[in-house]
Amino acid sequence: MKQISGLVAVAAVMLAACSSTTTTGVHGTSGVPAVPAPTTIQRAVAHGAEAPIDAVPWSKVGPGWFLAMWSPATPTKAGAQPPEGDPPPTTLYLVNPEGGRYALTTFPAADDGGRPHLVDWSGDGSRALFYDGTDRDRTVIEVDLHTGTQTTFTVKNGYSTTPRYTRPEGKAVLLSKSNDVDGPPSLKRVDLAGNDQLTYPVEQFGSKLGPDFLSTPDGTQLVMGTETGGLAIMGNDGTAIKTLPVLGQGYCTPTRWWDKEATVTVADCHDAEFSNSQLWLVPTDGGTPTALTEPNNGQEGEVLGTKTAWLLPQGTYVQALGACGYRFLAKRDDVTRTLTKVSVPNVDDHKSVDVLGAYDGHLELQASLSCGDGEALLDYDPSAGTSTVLLGPTVNGGSIVDAMAYPSDD
Repeated sequence: MKQISGLVAVAAVMLAACSSTTTTGVHGTSGVPAVPAPTTIQRAVAHGAEAPIDAVPWSKVGPGWFLAMWSPATPTKAGAQPPEGDPPPTTLYLVNPEGGRYALTTFPAADDGGRPHLVDWSGDGSRALFYDGTDRDRTVIEVDLHTGTQTTFTVKNGYSTTPRYTRPEGKAVLLSKSNDVDGPPSLKRVDLAGNDQLTYPVEQFGSKLGPDFLSTPDGTQLVMGTETGGLAIMGNDGTAIKTLPVLGQGYCTPTRWWDKEATVTVADCHDAEFSNSQLWLVPTDGGTPTALTEPNNGQEGEVLGTKTAWLLPQGTYVQALGACGYRFLAKRDDVTRTLTKVSVPNVDDHKSVDVLGAYDGHLELQASLSCGDGEALLDYDPSAGTSTVLLGPTVNGGSIVDAMAYPSDD
């Protein structure tokens, strides 16, 4: 299991985070012992232990940490009858790499059992973004992770709109609206109170489905999905910069950055007829794209589709899609580019696995019922072939509604 430098010793003995006041034998010029100023030291929470928000060691929060929406309710399959009684509230936890957790805030459940969806974590690490509402209007919720304070704004007719922070620090919000009965796809930037700043001319890229995009780490450009055979780059001011053709492909979606330098994107592409899908590596300098997987017609074998990929020292790992909403981890054969399912310890092979990110050679995973609620948050070490449950059964029960790894570009 990964550790954070300087926290290993205290993590092994602490059952909860705490603050301690230390004093040192300092004397003043008169020889009388001076009264030192107290020093507050935030200590790590050990695996399975819980602490309040004011115990978070913010100077240590970074890659390897998670946000997780946790419910005490047992996970259920899609369409199952909810249990009788009032639905329980959901707790937003900050989870450290050791599996200790900090309770940041709670959300009451709606009468129908609905809960806000966690969709983004600001690049400065201090805030989280949610959306709520199944009506035509959509409520966007921002949580200050240092205080737990929640603020909201409403997107009119926004039921098909997903909010995301701008890069690099999250000083504004991008509202991505997919194609619906109210109109074509759109992409708008608003301030943190929901006031309009800019409507992007996404129609120039010909996408009829939705404005799929990936921000550069500095926030100055957006890599856009297109239906014209590849990707395109647009400036943060809406100016078209260049196209990135992918030979033989139709609709492409940028999914994540492949390298730390953010010079190559992983693109999920389909041919013009949507009969085959394939992952590609697309350089943003206009270089020749490279196929990462073989074409997949979604009709043969266990892997019926793919979403994105990660390069680890142990090889290339892929988020794979199976039948009826089943999702799992697969590994690529670097010679044949074929994919083989990976069995993750502590996860039943019939349950879904979603990759949240990668850190220090490990994969950060969420396990779920195959067609149902999230169940557990895990750290998976491909080199050792082991995994550690960080949250959910068997640590504190309940279910993981949503989870997100600390924002990172690699």
